[in-house]
Amino acid sequence: MVFLFSLINISFTLFFFLFWQYIESVLFWIISILFIIYFSRILSFFIGKESIEEGDHSADDKKEKRIPIKNIVEFLKKWSYYASFLFFYISLYGFIYSINLIYDFTDFSEIFHYITFFISCVITGIFFFFLQKRNETVFLIFRSNCSIFTVIYGFFLLFFIGKHTIPSTFFVINSIFPIITLLSVLLFDPFFRKKKKYMYGIFLFYSFLVTGYYTSILFPIIPLWHIFMIMTSFFMIVYTFIFPSLSYFKPFRYISQTIGIYMGYTLSFSITATILFESSLPLFYSLVLGISLLYHYAVYRFFKNYISYTVFLLTILFLYTKIFFLLWNFSFIHDLIFIFLLPYLFIGVSYVWYIKYTKSLYMLHIIGIGFNILSIIYYFIQIGSISDILPLSTILFFESILLFTSYVRLKK
Repeated sequence: MVFLFSLINISFTLFFFLFWQYIESVLFWIISILFIIYFSRILSFFIGKESIEEGDHSADDKKEKRIPIKNIVEFLKKWSYYASFLFFYISLYGFIYSINLIYDFTDFSEIFHYITFFISCVITGIFFFFLQKRNETVFLIFRSNCSIFTVIYGFFLLFFIGKHTIPSTFFVINSIFPIITLLSVLLFDPFFRKKKKYMYGIFLFYSFLVTGYYTSILFPIIPLWHIFMIMTSFFMIVYTFIFPSLSYFKPFRYISQTIGIYMGYTLSFSITATILFESSLPLFYSLVLGISLLYHYAVYRFFKNYISYTVFLLTILFLYTKIFFLLWNFSFIHDLIFIFLLPYLFIGVSYVWYIKYTKSLYMLHIIGIGFNILSIIYYFIQIGSISDILPLSTILFFESILLFTSYVRLKK
């Protein structure tokens, strides 16, 4: 295979040179040289034999003396098949592009989709043919092609998303094909156990990407930002609660839940930042914010995640503040309600609702009272000076009740 890829690159070098494409010719010539040097025995002349310290030490204490170039080569060799397929697909695209410059095809990229589909089908067929024999080389070739094929079409999806161009049939097939191959690696490859978590992470990201892309194609009138929020809302629930319950994905439960929770954090930040610059509170954003609130509370309840609990409380504070600023009325009664309503609700909930964990109780009270104090400071900054003692006395009165009820609840 290495010989084949090197031969292909040399052929492209001569082809570009004959047609006066010198930049492409130099590029493929460099790639050919790298292939020949890297995969041949030339490097062995610069790498000494591994020596082991002699002595009366046990076998576990014996260390291999390695020079840096040896470590680098061993690391690169682990990725040799990935590099092979990456260079092969780059060479293939360059070859098709160069022929297109000569013959001017109507859609040269479609030819690339045909050829890549054929290559992937052949490699996948070989993989399943040798599935029972468990040939490690075949599994490695299939895994390498799967990874590079996924990366290539991931870039295609990112490039075309939002452009509302109708994809061709073979592009649709090729863009969905990586999901099948990634699942095949996860379910059937016994030689990749330690690093399957990385492949699973790629599978989750690619599933999100391909679903978002085809949603934008099927519903072109929906803004891309709204599609991102819809997809994030859907997949954070799927990754956190549904995938970990499936028997096939249970070994990757921690990875799936972690990615899902981080998607929840991303959604919360995105929706709050969007609403912050809105002059109103649209229904769509309200629904997404409601989904985000329910999700983070569920994460807190199921996994005792205090970051999600904090995000849940802070999102409530943000929504509360946004509503009051939209309904802002320059009166002392309105300001008084804004300052004390939510803090009293937070502390009142701790009396009515059973809170299992002490840390959760303290966080609820601290966030509520902290918001109350900041609101009072903001109020006095807004009025500039105290011209009447009655508003100050009223605020101090309600503040004393708030602090006393909080103290009584925390002492229980």
